Amino acid sequence: MRRAACAWAMAGLMALAVPLPAIAASGSPKASEWSLDALRAADVRVLSVGYRLATANAPFCRAIENAAGMTLHHIGQYPDAAAARATFGFGGDYAVLALVADGPAARAGLRTDDAIVSLNGIPLAPPAAELAAIDQVAAYRPIAWADTRMRAALDKGPVVLGILRGGQPMAITVTGTPACRSRFELRPSDSYGASADGDIVGITVPMLSFMADDDELAAILAHELAHNLLEHRRRLNEAGVQRGLLQQLGRNARLTLATEIEADRLSIWLMANAGYDAQASVRFWTRYGKQRGKGIFSAPTHYRWKKRVGLFEAEIAKMQTAPRDARGWYPPLLAEPPALLE
Repeated sequence: MRRAACAWAMAGLMALAVPLPAIAASGSPKASEWSLDALRAADVRVLSVGYRLATANAPFCRAIENAAGMTLHHIGQYPDAAAARATFGFGGDYAVLALVADGPAARAGLRTDDAIVSLNGIPLAPPAAELAAIDQVAAYRPIAWADTRMRAALDKGPVVLGILRGGQPMAITVTGTPACRSRFELRPSDSYGASADGDIVGITVPMLSFMADDDELAAILAHELAHNLLEHRRRLNEAGVQRGLLQQLGRNARLTLATEIEADRLSIWLMANAGYDAQASVRFWTRYGKQRGKGIFSAPTHYRWKKRVGLFEAEIAKMQTAPRDARGWYPPLLAEPPALLE
């Protein structure tokens, strides 16, 4: 998750180190009050559910990448470098934040807190000029740079990572596994929300803390993943939809609402294919609507919660009567991509 700058997920899933209920038990969803270990555990929960959604639905996605099942971070992302080194080690500038249990990187022999020093024989050291060209806050640029190169290398085939473990150099070869193209991150905002920008799926700390279980988390992440898979940002841009306050008006609101309905519909199929209970969408939005029904989720760009719950129930009924093969249910919205917005 982003910690003042960001700890970025590299196309992967991680094993949970600290149970999230223990984190949330304090009653405070503010990221600033959580320890680095607790934040890492929260990252893991988001990434784990996201990875499961992305890999389970890979047979039906048009944009595929090879996921390694790991998360890297960079020492420069942490305002308190000494605290980060005390918690995570950091034998180099880049290190493994966490790994998927039995994921590709873990099976290859990579371990949490291994320092990553090279990729396919090339030092993992970003040139200053390339960093300066990245449109991100300065502290985040090194991990954004590494993320781009890692994903590109994995998409070409196995990658050889040069690592330092306890000061000893090693080389580990990692082969990725197919996944729908998206990254998942926890965001330390104090607001309730989730978002998708075409590549990244994000959920805030308070929103995560509101989840009763991973099925409910899957409901939110699947909705945002659906936005990416259906290229909603691009389609809205091509349709000339304006952002900000103007997005709540007239044609802008109508077209935005159309994408929200599509994302809700597709999310049910994505959840079911990943083995999550699609009824969690009904449970979550019923509880959330009753407790926090105001704000963006009651704006003209979104259905009110009762109507939204009805949409989920109708889509679940539709899915239950649809044919299913060994891969799962082929979501209709992916089988027949929607027309461009008008």
